[in-house]
Amino acid sequence: MSNLIRYMLISVSLWLISSYALASDPQTLIRARFAHSFPDVVISAIQPAAIPGWYLVQADGMAPIFMSSDAHYMVQGDFVKFEGDQVINLSDQVMQEQAHSKLAQVPANEEIIYSPKTKPRAVVYAFTDVDCGYCRKLHSQLAAYNALGIELRFLAWPRSGPDGMTGHRMAAVWCAQDKHNALNHATEGMSVPETAGKSCQSLIDKEYALGTQLGVDGTPALFSAQGDRLGGYLSPADLNHALGLNDR
Repeated sequence: MSNLIRYMLISVSLWLISSYALASDPQTLIRARFAHSFPDVVISAIQPAAIPGWYLVQADGMAPIFMSSDAHYMVQGDFVKFEGDQVINLSDQVMQEQAHSKLAQVPANEEIIYSPKTKPRAVVYAFTDVDCGYCRKLHSQLAAYNALGIELRFLAWPRSGPDGMTGHRMAAVWCAQDKHNALNHATEGMSVPETAGKSCQSLIDKEYALGTQLGVDGTPALFSAQGDRLGGYLSPADLNHALGLNDR
């Protein structure tokens, strides 16, 4: 056998081996699956999940997705693990970790923050809609939340979508020179000048996408600073209890 033929055979063998390895790489298979089946989905990260043989896929504007390593199976919802008498919701764990990380990264100047007069005992992120009845009820009790040492950080999540009428009103609120006054007025059903709102529309889009990614499907949606989903509207006493402040 000539050296040339031997070289060609070795080259082809190496190519076949590398091609097989590439094709069997879970992340490559998963990306290929999404490109074929969900071409509009933008994947931000893929990493091994706590479940053997499964991967966690994080995509822009979507709740966490679990995908089998061969890209043949996908789960978006509750993925439960049993450990003895314990029932562990792995999906909730992922959502909590993701919420903790992503909410901490939101710049303070993109939130509308109501702080107690003393050092906060707890911080709560609230996705809100100025036309939502329970959001208005929550907003009307801000002084009571603050009196309990709870700081509330409002993020925009217009239920009709960021491009609807409410979304545009909220863009005006987030662009107002006095955001607190504007949010107070908007949640009371009063008008807010919309002249500057266009420059904040992209911010409303971003916060709406963040809320959707964290599983928000209604307002208000409350999260602790640790990323725990606390629920919807909670009275000051109930929120105080949910945060465990009664025991401190």
